[in-house]
Amino acid sequence: MARMKYTDTVLRLTDGLVGTVTDFLLLNLYFLINAGSIKTMGDAWRVVEEVHDTLDVLNYQTIKKALYNLSSKGFVADLKTIEITKLGKQRIEELIPTYKPKRPWDGHIYLVSYDVPTKHNKLRDVLREYIRRTGGALLQESLWINPYNPSLLLKEFVETHDIPGTVLVSKLGSDGAIGEETLPDLIVRVYNLDELAARYEDFLETYRRPKGIPKTKITIDYLSILKHDPQLPFELLPKDFPDQKAWERYQALIRT
Repeated sequence: MARMKYTDTVLRLTDGLVGTVTDFLLLNLYFLINAGSIKTMGDAWRVVEEVHDTLDVLNYQTIKKALYNLSSKGFVADLKTIEITKLGKQRIEELIPTYKPKRPWDGHIYLVSYDVPTKHNKLRDVLREYIRRTGGALLQESLWINPYNPSLLLKEFVETHDIPGTVLVSKLGSDGAIGEETLPDLIVRVYNLDELAARYEDFLETYRRPKGIPKTKITIDYLSILKHDPQLPFELLPKDFPDQKAWERYQALIRT
């Protein structure tokens, strides 16, 4: 129960960017190593102190244990000279979303439907998650929308994972509509763009004139928003959508 409480706390404070104290600590080490702020074990222990201050509801021993977990899991080379291993870097790549300044679009919207037998529920869940990761959003049960053509990716994925049933991809024009809803309204609704815009605006307001705020906190605050951003083609975003402005502000803050 205590471990679940800790995980829930980290999820809440990082808004889903990381799910464990170990991952949270790994990201802090990664950001500070890149900034040249960590070179020795003593520096790493100072990070433990900072993480403890950030996650003040957690027991200090829990965070101390997380530092040793980084070594036991092979994410850092040792606990004398902190160096993130290849395995640790792979874990970081899984955790950190990347902003896409270029988003080529063919001008079409794609509908993805599938029919997977109910006895293969686990495979259906795996397929759903992959459709979401390719940029899909759920319209209704077993029907997804995606501005990027997922045909080749889905074909390879289905074959690799031996998913039974059928997966169909159909194409709409950029001026299409579904029911009585226009495409722009549909995009805003299914991708929750109003909520996403509000979060970006809040970030911009919070960090308009930041003073004394650790760069790691700024980074995690920004990335926790970016992780929920489907990064749609710019042509499909509402006018003055604040994602690019937030990206530019974030870049400016971490470079200073």
